[in-house]
Amino acid sequence: MRLHCPQGVLERELILDRYGVTPLEMLKRTGLLGERLLIPHGHVLDRHPGVHGDVATLAAAGAWVIHCPLTSFRYGHAPRSFRECREAGRNLCLGTDSFPPDLVRGMDVGVHLAKVTDDRADAAPAEWYVEAATLGGARALRRGDLGKLAPGAEADLVAFHAGDLRDGVRDDPIRTFRLSGTARQATHSVVAGQPVLVDGDAGGQTRGALW
Repeated sequence: MRLHCPQGVLERELILDRYGVTPLEMLKRTGLLGERLLIPHGHVLDRHPGVHGDVATLAAAGAWVIHCPLTSFRYGHAPRSFRECREAGRNLCLGTDSFPPDLVRGMDVGVHLAKVTDDRADAAPAEWYVEAATLGGARALRRGDLGKLAPGAEADLVAFHAGDLRDGVRDDPIRTFRLSGTARQATHSVVAGQPVLVDGDAGGQTRGALW
């Protein structure tokens, strides 16, 4: 199950006023707070003066938080420290619920948001965001056959063009692509072993078929 919670202080105060418990406590009482629960955003987690214990509660329950950096950035929000949540054992994956649905840009914005939130340049390496966007999403969906290249896994692949001189130095492909790339640079994609995008062409497939 996926639902937005706790996204803002107003939401938390409303639930407290009406039901006498926090949003996460309500989810726990109803039996929803568990490994199958996916929570987009999760902005109000131990970052507000009146909020305490939410990170530990989520970690103990095994619930997943879907970090959507582009959306957070656009609305002037920053989630709880990515590093602290990761070190606390909270399940994290990367997503997007706005346009463009570009996880490449999302990874870059996420890295920068983490630096501002933690006030340190090494707050969250790009590799952590790549993991959150691939293995993190697969684990959140309880799909051990996704998010990786391994025997027995689904053949889901995507290739990007990285030969543009304007991308800068390519001594570290992940860093260069994260800083300069976008999802628009995708040239090939394979889903469950079937080519979908070839040389940037979807083969005339309709938008409905692709979605």
